[in-house]
Amino acid sequence: MQAPKLKGMFRNVRTTPRSFVFKSRHLSDDRPDWDERKRRIEQEIAKQNGDVSPDIDGPSKIRFSRNSRSNSIKTSARKANLRVVLIGVVLLFVTYRILVWAEETEFGKMLEFIRDNG
Repeated sequence: MQAPKLKGMFRNVRTTPRSFVFKSRHLSDDRPDWDERKRRIEQEIAKQNGDVSPDIDGPSKIRFSRNSRSNSIKTSARKANLRVVLIGVVLLFVTYRILVWAEETEFGKMLEFIRDNG
């Protein structure tokens, strides 16, 4: 005799989790020109860096150099940081002058009145 099937809150329990497989409508699964394109781009990058073109079959060499970023990128980053600091200093000065002006004019007296009676 089989056990009766009782309705309960755990009746739809899955033993395996749901899985999701994305199938693109726009790109085909096989890209025959991908390896060739990747090889050409790696060779172009190697030519721009002045290195020897990487072997097609061999693994690419990893270079850990301290001067990996070019000097132009470093100088542009330095200039951008200086501009940010300069803008911040100017904004702080303008804010200070606005506060001094507010305290010296009638607006400052009104603020004191609000503070004392508020």
